[in-house]
Amino acid sequence: MGGHRGAESPLETILLLGPRLALGAVAAADAVAGRAGAEMGRLRRAALRRLVAAVVDQLDLDDLVSRVDVNRVADRVDVNRVADRVDVERVARRVDVDAMVDRADPVALTRQVLDEIDVGRIVRDTGGGLTGEALDAVRLRSARADRLVDAFTDRLLRRNGTVPSSRPQPPDRPPR
Repeated sequence: MGGHRGAESPLETILLLGPRLALGAVAAADAVAGRAGAEMGRLRRAALRRLVAAVVDQLDLDDLVSRVDVNRVADRVDVNRVADRVDVERVARRVDVDAMVDRADPVALTRQVLDEIDVGRIVRDTGGGLTGEALDAVRLRSARADRLVDAFTDRLLRRNGTVPSSRPQPPDRPPR
């Protein structure tokens, strides 16, 4: 038959005929094996394993995977179940705190603190002079700014609040 070499085994002959015909042949063999007893069952399982392996070897997995709708798969994922399996302590040990501190922008933090204090408004409200109430307001806002900076630093350094802080306590307001 020209340059075509014949199949060397019955399984190769079946595979040359195509996967559907091969599966049909296995189904027919299954029917026969059911009647022929345990030996035929063993032969059937061995033939089926070889057939499935041969079919899988012929699959183009890249093509198969390219047909998968990843968004549809992601919609079926139970995120809470995945999160329950995450070892948070292990993840935390991998965090590079030094890199986080290096990325912190002290200029932006300073601007945020100064915006919170709003010294210009305090000066305008007091008419240029620092009365006792204006001084208390500056102290109170300064204490708030200190707490804001401490909270940011604690978050950045992953402190849980059990470490004593060096932050000053806000001054007690005098009774009016």
